[in-house]
Amino acid sequence: MSSAPPTLGTGATRSVTVAFESGRRMAPDALRLSPDGATLEVDSILRVPLKLTLGQLHLAQVDRGPAKVRGTAGRFPILRRLSATAVVPREEGIEGWLWTNIGGSALTLIEDDAPTGALLFTKPLGPNELKEAMKPEVLEALVARSPLGVPAVPGFLFRVQEPANAETAFRAYGLLRPITDREVPPTMRKALPTDKSADPAVSAPPKGPTGSVAPPGF
Repeated sequence: MSSAPPTLGTGATRSVTVAFESGRRMAPDALRLSPDGATLEVDSILRVPLKLTLGQLHLAQVDRGPAKVRGTAGRFPILRRLSATAVVPREEGIEGWLWTNIGGSALTLIEDDAPTGALLFTKPLGPNELKEAMKPEVLEALVARSPLGVPAVPGFLFRVQEPANAETAFRAYGLLRPITDREVPPTMRKALPTDKSADPAVSAPPKGPTGSVAPPGF
């Protein structure tokens, strides 16, 4: 993943809160964004809020799907990037998903229901960032899952309370961008039997309104 911090939008001069569906009723889990940095509050996995710089946040996405899915389903398609501003359209195929209901996710899920929010870090959070904030039993589980025996969190998946507000907040802080194969290595991608691979013949964005330029705001 790129180490460049996100380009802040015009709304990044004020603090915003992306509330999650998880957590306590009177104190839901949340991601708080301000010009000074970000704070992640997740009662189930963190003993104290996790404080991050804006430069550690790479991108975010929102899905408006339900908490329960039937059959096989995926969330957060991984698109093939053609250039800094163009991707292969989703209808032409994808490179996988961040989450499927049959394969789970390589990212840390904050709850068991199908996620509607995704946050990817510029580089995976390691022991230095996690050991003070994360609950010991959660940290131990991450170590057990790691091939190298070192905890690493490339991102979080969660359910947002209000998708429209979450999109507005992520856009204001320059985080609302497509998830592409540049950010997600093959080992982190999940697949479904019905997936259509991105067309390898597409090598440049076509001209005109039907081109593969990333949507406005991304």
